[in-house]
Amino acid sequence: MLLSVIAVIVVLSPIVIIHEFGHFIACRLTGIGVKEFSFGFGKILWHKKSAKGTDFQIRAIPFGGFVEPEGQMFVEDDSKEAPKPNEFAAKKWYAKFFMVINGALFNYVLAAVIFSALIYAKGMPETDPVKLPAQVGAVVENYPADKAGLQQDDIITIMNGQNISSWKDLMDYMKDRQGDLALTLTRGTETLNLTIKEQDFLQDKPNLLGIVVAPQMKEMGLFSSVGLGVYQCWYWTKFSLLSLWDSITHKKAPDVAGPIGIVNIIHQSVHRGWLDFIFLIGMLSLAVGMFNLFPIPILDGGYALVYLWEGLTGKLPSTKNIMRAANVGFYLLMLLVVYASYADIKRIFFKPKAAVTATQTAGENTPAPAQNDAAQEGK
Repeated sequence: MLLSVIAVIVVLSPIVIIHEFGHFIACRLTGIGVKEFSFGFGKILWHKKSAKGTDFQIRAIPFGGFVEPEGQMFVEDDSKEAPKPNEFAAKKWYAKFFMVINGALFNYVLAAVIFSALIYAKGMPETDPVKLPAQVGAVVENYPADKAGLQQDDIITIMNGQNISSWKDLMDYMKDRQGDLALTLTRGTETLNLTIKEQDFLQDKPNLLGIVVAPQMKEMGLFSSVGLGVYQCWYWTKFSLLSLWDSITHKKAPDVAGPIGIVNIIHQSVHRGWLDFIFLIGMLSLAVGMFNLFPIPILDGGYALVYLWEGLTGKLPSTKNIMRAANVGFYLLMLLVVYASYADIKRIFFKPKAAVTATQTAGENTPAPAQNDAAQEGK
């Protein structure tokens, strides 16, 4: 339990800090003064004021943070006092626009850095079946390979007297397979001979062994890793938006994770290994950045629309209308949190006992990583 709590803080802390740091940097670049830069909410545990007047703070509740610029975000309609030069309201629309979106952009930067670093450190799965050895990554229960006794990490070298040097050789041979199948394979330092009888093959899928290729990683150079890391940001953003659009157009409930679901995902990832854990930080940072850019009042994207409107029309909407829109946005977000939490509870604690068939578990004799999309390859 303690490990999961620590993991949640470790995951969320860099995401929050980098988001607020993006706002802070935008303020510095545009000449907007910053009153407070706070990590967390609630009681102030530590703070230090800089020479430029910014009060840097660490607060008791480490789930969130904020940057408070000088002055008001919107000048009151009846205000007779002009804002000071270093106040937010005194800046041009494009400076204010840049400030509100830069937090989300920094979340994308963090995600790209993490994806790039993982690809550089871990490499990418080889996707060319010619270069993949016929090594078993997994065996599907009750399929021919399982009945014959094949195991994970076995390397198939001969099929009915024909040499097999790659996964492509295996696939090509299985297309025209007939009768019993005699296999020669290496298992560690041993060489074994196994036979799969004709009657063990499925009648509707006579060319299916029921094994999955073992992924092979290939090293990537620094510039290639950076390019693929940036591409992953594009891929996952596109994938998420298309999935959301598909849910809307087909009138299906969107598959979203709320606070409970996110904590559960973090809990699971911390037990799967540090690479998965770091990858999750990148994915959540990307999700936070993308979500904050949605044109919903109270989110950064909603405020960005206000300042874009100012740039197009030369004036801001009335403060009263902005506050009304912000209230609507707040209630929409609360409804989303309630719905997502309900979906989390239903998904985590009331799982349906679905009948999982062997065909639902990667039993096809095509290589699992043989996907041309670099975003999938870099995971």
